[in-house]
Amino acid sequence: MKLSWLSLTLFLCGSLLVGCGESDTGTSGTGTAASDAPASDSPGTQTEAPTASAAPVEADPVIAGLTEDFEDLPAEFADIKTAYESSPTNPQAVGEYVGTLQQIGMMQQQKKNQGAADLAFVRGAEILSKALAANVEFPMPQLAPDVFFNHACVLNRQGKGAEALAALTQAVEAGFRGPRQVDLDMIQKDERLASVQALPEFAGKIAEWEAQLADLKKKHEEMLVQHAKEELAAGTGFPFDFDLTDVHGKPISLATMKGRVCIVDIWGTWCPPCRQEIPAFVQLQDKYGDYGFQMIGLNQEQGPSDEANTKIVTDFMANNSMNYPCAIIPDEVMGQVPEFQGFPTTLFIDHHGKVRLKSVGFHEYGYMAAIVETLLQEQAVEAKAAATN
Repeated sequence: MKLSWLSLTLFLCGSLLVGCGESDTGTSGTGTAASDAPASDSPGTQTEAPTASAAPVEADPVIAGLTEDFEDLPAEFADIKTAYESSPTNPQAVGEYVGTLQQIGMMQQQKKNQGAADLAFVRGAEILSKALAANVEFPMPQLAPDVFFNHACVLNRQGKGAEALAALTQAVEAGFRGPRQVDLDMIQKDERLASVQALPEFAGKIAEWEAQLADLKKKHEEMLVQHAKEELAAGTGFPFDFDLTDVHGKPISLATMKGRVCIVDIWGTWCPPCRQEIPAFVQLQDKYGDYGFQMIGLNQEQGPSDEANTKIVTDFMANNSMNYPCAIIPDEVMGQVPEFQGFPTTLFIDHHGKVRLKSVGFHEYGYMAAIVETLLQEQAVEAKAAATN
C-alpha cells in the first residue's frame, strides 16, 4: 500500500533521533507546560506544509529507494526543499527542511540504505549550521542536538575523527542552548563513535562538557526555584473540595488532609505528559511524605464503566510503583476547577486546605519540589509562631 510521506513525517515529528539515528520517543521537560487537551491524546497543532511549487526531484539521492513506498514523496520533498532555497533564513522553512531530512535519514537507515541516510544527515547538519551562523532561530531546538549527533556518526563511519569531534561538539553545545542535552555517558560508550573516542583530546572534551553541564544544571535548578516561587506568589486560589473513595476502596477527602501540604494531580493514564510526571510525584512523596506532604491523584479515564476505569488505574499504579492514593474524579469535583484547560492539571494546596496555585501541563521535579518546600516552610513558620505565643 502506498502511503503519504507528509502524513508519516507529521506522525513522527515528535520523535527524537539519538544513537546515530536510532529512534527515541522520550522527552524531557524544562519546567514549561506541555499538556493534553481534555479527553484527548492527539498530537499538538501542526504547522502547514510549505506551498512552494517545484518539479519532482526524482533524482535527488537522499530519497532514492523511498519513492516506491511513498509515491507523493518527490513532489512533497521538492516543495519543502524549494521553500527553503527560496528563503534560507525563514525559520519555518529551515525547520521543515531539516526535520524532513532527519526523517528521511531515519527511513533510509531502516531500509539499510546507509549511503542515502548519510547524505540526508550531512545535508541537514550543513543547513542547520548555516542557519545558526545567520542567527536564524531554529523552531525545533530539541532536534538540533540530534542533527549534529547524526552528522558526527556519519563522519565517524568515514574515519574522520577530528571532524566528527567537531560535529559532536556542535551537538553538545546545541543541547546547552536547547531543552534537551546530549547524554555524555552514551557518547563515551557508543561504539559507533569509535574514531572520536580514540582521539587523544576526547577525554579532555568530556571533562570540559561535564563541567559545563554541572554549571548549567545548577543554574537550571536555581531558575526552576525562582520560577516556582514567582508563580506561587502570583497564584490565585479557588474553592475546592472532595470526599471520595479511592481505587482501593479507602476513603479519601481533602478535609482529612488539613495540616498537610498537598498536590492534587488531575490526570489520566491515557495522557502521555501525565504518565511522564508520575516518577516525579513518587519521588516527592518519598522525600517529603514524613514532613507533612501528601500526593493525591484524581483520575479521569476513558473506560466503558466505573469498574473498568478503576481497574485501569489500579493496574497502572501497580505497574509504576505508585506510593500515593488515586481516585476517579466525578464531574462535580472536576467542575470546581475554573477554566479547566487540559491534562495534567496540578493543584498545589497549602496546609490550610487552600488552593494556592493551579498549573497545567508537564513540569519537572525541581519546579514542583520548590513549591512544596516553600509551602512546607510556611507551615513550619506558622507552627513556630504558634508555639511561642
